[in-house]
Amino acid sequence: MRFSLNPNLEKILNAPYPFDVVDANKKKAVEKFGKDFLIDFGIGDPTDETPPMVRNECKRAVDERKCSGYPDTLGNFAFRHSVCGYMKKRFNVSLKEEEVVATYGAKYSSFRIPSIFIECGKGEIALIPNPGYPPYTDGTLLAGGNPHYLNLTRENGFEPDIQSIEADVAKKAKIFYCNSPHSPTGMIYSKEKLKEIVDFCNDNNIVLVSDECYSDLYFEEVPKSILEIQGADECAVVINSLSKRSRMTGYAVGFFASKNPELLKPFASVSRKSVQGIPTFVQDAAVKAFLDEEHVESMKHDYKKRMETMLVGLKKIGCNPVVPKGTFFLWAEVPKNETPLAFSEHLLLEHAINCVPGNLISHEFNGVNPGERFVRFAMVQSVERTQEAAIRMLQ
Repeated sequence: MRFSLNPNLEKILNAPYPFDVVDANKKKAVEKFGKDFLIDFGIGDPTDETPPMVRNECKRAVDERKCSGYPDTLGNFAFRHSVCGYMKKRFNVSLKEEEVVATYGAKYSSFRIPSIFIECGKGEIALIPNPGYPPYTDGTLLAGGNPHYLNLTRENGFEPDIQSIEADVAKKAKIFYCNSPHSPTGMIYSKEKLKEIVDFCNDNNIVLVSDECYSDLYFEEVPKSILEIQGADECAVVINSLSKRSRMTGYAVGFFASKNPELLKPFASVSRKSVQGIPTFVQDAAVKAFLDEEHVESMKHDYKKRMETMLVGLKKIGCNPVVPKGTFFLWAEVPKNETPLAFSEHLLLEHAINCVPGNLISHEFNGVNPGERFVRFAMVQSVERTQEAAIRMLQ
């Protein structure tokens, strides 16, 4: 029996999975060295423990919520109130509880948004940073839209070049994905750059999706929320998550927020009709995480030490890494006589250090693949393991 698929889904299913080669080599390395010897900087999933006060609150809430029933799809009041408090304290942005929707991390939002604002079959466009988070592209394709990539290179400071967007592209664009601090380059966009993006979106009636998942993971310059920028109330939505801020990847809790009801209400309505609410005890744990800053400061200190250690090691073996301003990623240009795949294979199969070739997580667009000379390190290993990796590289 043969079943037909949504042709837009086939575009996603038929695309090669970028980690197939990496996974095959990783398997070889495990067979050669053993799993425990491998130092894995491949996937951006923190190996550090979730803060104890978050875990304890979750345990307590499980018993307290033993008869709570189905959770509110949009999030309970306490959770949405804590988001408002966080946005006010962190960014001096005033939100009302009804302007916030609880989400399963930020992945669902990133993927779902195009299906709300892009009309299938009309050639409508989503403007997407390249490299960028894969759900931006996959969500656009499934919605029947066309990804238009904004190549992030050394030449443009790893920032979206708004002036390079042609008028006919701007006319068809319905969504602009902005990610600052940016994964994987580690760049933080200035207030002036964010204002340029906001003005562009308002001038062209484009929904500005601001992915702020790394907004609390910075080293010196403090990132701004898009909602701090004049004019953003009209065109912008914010998506954020506690996965990175509070090392809560296993909890999958985040939020979608907007000051504009025309942007908020459609997302809230689709969420109500398509997903179950976040478990109440997880929301309780998230409230606890939003109320504490000490664990965030400790986390930033750890990541900065890891970054500094790896930067030194990479430079000693001939790499030209981008010094990150935020996130936990290192975007490193490989030595001149190397390719990203050959470089990553050498580290993995000779030194049991795993990283990701940048060309596999970027798209070739307008004849350019911005990751063609780069590899990505997710700095999720401990300081001690990172130091060990830096030593191994020199052997």
